[in-house]
Amino acid sequence: MSRIKPVGFLDYLAYLPLMALNLVSRLLPYALWCQLGRLFGYLIYLLGSPLRRIAAINLKFAYGDELSEGERRSLLRRNFIHLGVGCFEWIRMLRMSEKRRQQICRRVVVEGAEHLEAARKEKKKVILLSGHFGNWEYATLKYASEINPLSFIVRAIENPLVEKERCFYHDRFGARILYKKNGLREAIRGLNKGEDLLLLADRKAHLHEGVPTQFFNQKTSTLTIAISLAQKYNAALVPMFILRGEKCGEHRLIFEPALKIENASLEEAAQLQNQCIEKQIRRHPELWLWLHRKWKCYHPEIYRR
Repeated sequence: MSRIKPVGFLDYLAYLPLMALNLVSRLLPYALWCQLGRLFGYLIYLLGSPLRRIAAINLKFAYGDELSEGERRSLLRRNFIHLGVGCFEWIRMLRMSEKRRQQICRRVVVEGAEHLEAARKEKKKVILLSGHFGNWEYATLKYASEINPLSFIVRAIENPLVEKERCFYHDRFGARILYKKNGLREAIRGLNKGEDLLLLADRKAHLHEGVPTQFFNQKTSTLTIAISLAQKYNAALVPMFILRGEKCGEHRLIFEPALKIENASLEEAAQLQNQCIEKQIRRHPELWLWLHRKWKCYHPEIYRR
């Protein structure tokens, strides 16, 4: 179900260097490649003032006086370094072979599999609740290729050549990319056929897309598609997060008990969803994507400073 736009000249200008970097990544040791990713993230932190400004506003708004200015600055730096490493890890995934897939999946250790198994036994259908946290591309690959076929609804990457590369490695290893406009019907069909569905529920939602909730004790609009589908189709809503391990290249894919939303209202379930995501962010704030305007619907003034 592709909605990839036609290819333009500028798309090639971005695509060709990306694929050249992919080739270089195959020639360098993994640890060295990750160190280059750390350097890239630090350079973006130093030079990318618009991105740094948005992330700093979000951190200040979320934590208030819980963190000092120095603590927020340190956290922000670590966050950009994490994103840099994640970008470089993703570049190595392009044109991925089966051998490369196995290498990646060996670095991802699964924890809490009993929660996923219990949810599947009880409900049969599984919807995975997650967010832009850790290396979510690794989480998708590990799950789809070694646990169960998976579909997930995303926005297409603006560059159609890069989007085709993303679709290629996901499709090859059991994950279907669906798009916001027409993907919901396909996602439901997949659920009915035994395919699981992954939804990243932490992005900014427009007022017409979500319901008002609290996130870090601040009012925001929250997406409810995961909740609505789980309630309508009697599916288990299982939180899934991926964390970086202590050593370079190590990751932990964590499953938590399914959220109890059967008898909850949409607003109550959305708040429960937010609490689940916020809990993980508070434990590892450097791993979340602080770059989107999460609170813009109800607090647009904070982004005008």
